[in-house]
Amino acid sequence: MMRPIRLFTLSVFAITTVLLLSPTTVAESPQPPPTIGAIRWDGWFRDNPWEKNLAPAQWRYRLPFYATTSNDGVQVCGDTQETVDREIAHAKAGGIAYWAFCYYHPKSWPQADAYNYGWRRYLASAHKKDINFCFILQGGSHLGPPGEWSATVDELVSRFKEPTYQRVCGNRPLLYVFACEKLIPHFGSIQAAGDAFRQLREASKKAGLADPYIAAQIWPSQLHADFLDAVHFDALSAYSAQGSTGEGEPYSRLVVSNQWYWAQYKTSGREIIPTVNAGWDGRPRKYTGPWYEDAAPSEVANAIGQALDWVQANLKTVPARSVLVYAWNEHDEGGWLCPTLKEGTARLDAIRNMLNARRPR
Repeated sequence: MMRPIRLFTLSVFAITTVLLLSPTTVAESPQPPPTIGAIRWDGWFRDNPWEKNLAPAQWRYRLPFYATTSNDGVQVCGDTQETVDREIAHAKAGGIAYWAFCYYHPKSWPQADAYNYGWRRYLASAHKKDINFCFILQGGSHLGPPGEWSATVDELVSRFKEPTYQRVCGNRPLLYVFACEKLIPHFGSIQAAGDAFRQLREASKKAGLADPYIAAQIWPSQLHADFLDAVHFDALSAYSAQGSTGEGEPYSRLVVSNQWYWAQYKTSGREIIPTVNAGWDGRPRKYTGPWYEDAAPSEVANAIGQALDWVQANLKTVPARSVLVYAWNEHDEGGWLCPTLKEGTARLDAIRNMLNARRPR
């Protein structure tokens, strides 16, 4: 603590010297702005079962830029190196810092490994340095046989070592977990679920890496769920943050729902990574329940901008300094940033313009 009485006895020269040399007066390096991540669900492999959802004329406006159309239907295959390389370029241009890839254990079911094409193509890309990546694990069978968890840990840690793996909070590898309510049944008990993720943390540290920063993607009704403490999650987030009622509501209502999620999570006293929906409308998948009108590109950008502002105003709550967007390529479920045949790069252009406008001048 400064002692004013002693300070008054110093000469002008001494005061000047103290002010110049005191570490409390040295300008700190400005913190980088919060990052924007986007969820990648890579169901668009060759002959996938999802493309038929976008075949009806009313849904074709959602088709990604790599889709093809004909009178017989549509083909949506993103599983080529050229396509993923182009996606990397688009994401970089739009200001997306990282992709959060949904991870599917190859033994989850016979075709499960097909859903891993995205991160494998990303890692094989000569342009991967242009955008980072991390994983979203999914509780239950998507994690593979419980008896093979040790091998899964080795796989994850090997990916944590990648130079472009997204790190937060002092170099900690970022990891999301969805369907967390399935973790305890999957591993067999609260103790076993906790031990499984302790094993992952210890393996990461043993490999010379930091303790992973693990975020639970939950619903607000799960704020006091037993798995949160069992697994010692570091933060709360969501895969999607839509409301529970209403059909055909404007996108602005979806933004309100997103922000309600953040407020609910904050009441828990836990750390948060807020989620922003680029949309939600699963009617092509025959979903029942809420859906929202499509957003204009500027609306998506503004919603992300509001999330960035919320992070800056709540840095103690969001030490990861990140926002997660649903989604990069959930085209038939209603959330996408990936360029489309109809809209082109309009959404990413709007996000880049929003980011440019926020830069100090």
